[in-house]
Amino acid sequence: IGRWDAQEGVPVRGDALLRPLTWHSIELQATSPVPEWDDKPVRCSQEEEAYLDEAGDRHWVFRRQTHFHLVW
Repeated sequence: IGRWDAQEGVPVRGDALLRPLTWHSIELQATSPVPEWDDKPVRCSQEEEAYLDEAGDRHWVFRRQTHFHLVW
């Protein structure tokens, strides 16, 4: 298992087993240059929740976001 800043994995601490009937927080992150901003890198992060059922199959906890929530 890795971290947002260590995608190749985290030795020892990241060697955890994912067991059935457990809930996990999945952190996603992407950084891309934006040409309109002189290729300044812009970082976008997101956290999602998932659980493993009795059979060990993954399920997303919350539904997909379909609307933007503008805060200003």
